[in-house]
Amino acid sequence: MNKRFLIPLCLVMFVLAPVQADSRSDVLAKLNNSSSTKGSEDVKSWKIFFDGCLQITAPPKAISESFNMNTVWPGVEGWDALAAWAQTNEHMAGVFTESAKRPLIGLPYGAELVSDLYQQNGVVAEIGVSGHLHNIHFGYVDQVELAYLWCTVELYRLFEVGEMDRAIELLMSELVVLRKFCDREFLKEQLTFMPMLSEALANTRDMFYEYRESLTASQFRSFAKEGIPYLRADATRLLMPEGDRVVGEALVNELFTSTGEADSAKFREVLTDIQSRKEPVTRFGAAKYWESIAKSHRGRDDSLARLNRIYDDWWRRWKMRAFHPQLSVDTELQKSNPVKYAAVNLIIRDIQSLFFERDFLTTQINSTAVAAALCGYRNHYGVYPKSVKMMYAQLLHRSSNLDMFRPLTMRTDADWTLYEFSVGPFYYRKISKKTRIQTLAGNVFVEDGQCLLYSVSGNNEDDRGLNSGDDLILWPPLKSMQRNAGLVD
Repeated sequence: MNKRFLIPLCLVMFVLAPVQADSRSDVLAKLNNSSSTKGSEDVKSWKIFFDGCLQITAPPKAISESFNMNTVWPGVEGWDALAAWAQTNEHMAGVFTESAKRPLIGLPYGAELVSDLYQQNGVVAEIGVSGHLHNIHFGYVDQVELAYLWCTVELYRLFEVGEMDRAIELLMSELVVLRKFCDREFLKEQLTFMPMLSEALANTRDMFYEYRESLTASQFRSFAKEGIPYLRADATRLLMPEGDRVVGEALVNELFTSTGEADSAKFREVLTDIQSRKEPVTRFGAAKYWESIAKSHRGRDDSLARLNRIYDDWWRRWKMRAFHPQLSVDTELQKSNPVKYAAVNLIIRDIQSLFFERDFLTTQINSTAVAAALCGYRNHYGVYPKSVKMMYAQLLHRSSNLDMFRPLTMRTDADWTLYEFSVGPFYYRKISKKTRIQTLAGNVFVEDGQCLLYSVSGNNEDDRGLNSGDDLILWPPLKSMQRNAGLVD
């Protein structure tokens, strides 16, 4: 071919060929322009929070399954050393207070966007570890766990020495900050922080129980009507994580050629690695399997449409009222063809477990508000109320007395529009004689004159709150009763 025509032809082909953008850069740009990260540094608390965390001295023991924010209390072995450690790191009280005032945590995604000091200490939310976009590492979680270990110890220490005002301020600050961490963009992050917040709320109820005589009815009213309800985790305040969707779209684009056809080499390389990380024993034979799947897999555009259809379906469910009949219908992921959309089905992480965690967290938030109202009522009147309704308006919002695991009885599907709330109230009764409750650690007892607040939990049935394996015991706090009975250290 004549060179005179060859050069212009090559230039035309170059211009028309699709540009292969740096997928990781695109992903980071989207993630760092999301609702949980976008904004000026004045509205973000991540530097304040993690600068403080890096100054915390080493605790007496390393954090583990047996030593963490859920296991420490004034009666634990080595409490004096723990209390001294907490007092040494009192700078964290100001860190929590200031962080709670900022609307966002705002820690950016991508290790290169934080300082060298942060990178050296693992304070990163890294996407694309070792050059693989699907590999993520949230090393910053370790610092959050350390901060909440400190905060739990410090709260008990402050209550023990009678510094109630400081304890109350720190208590609400820690709950607000942890609630903000629940707004992060990835499923893995939300499934880490939502249970942490539930544990912090369980500790809060334990503190209410142990120090209820030291707080006034007015202070408990403030917790019940103003502080705790602020933590709302409903569909309008706690959004479904979108980070996995962003990474998923980028991965789908990587798996196909510029013409939209499945790239067998990419299928073999990327999908084998993803599968083996989820299920290590399946690596053998996986490479050949994914290479063969590429031949029958739908194209890029269809695959992207399927991925977005699955997420759109989850979004619709996320916004539905609890126990809505449509929630029992198979999800788009469950209906997705296991061969034609095999890559999409593997890349996507099923978020169904997040629906349970959100309901569990909301139940914990609501029950903590009710517990505060119960303490306020008892401190004012000297007895517990005969029903939770007696505390409405004066001490408690009616919207806090909702058990997300207790469905209302509906005659027809149309009835869903007739009710302000789609779930029922917590089960509650005042105890007239000593009542035994079975727990995994042994039997505990609720004394005459006390009260019992519980959720029907996962089985949606009222088991009278007599077995912690069947019902979720919320008041008196189960850990308080077990400790007082000498069943746990």
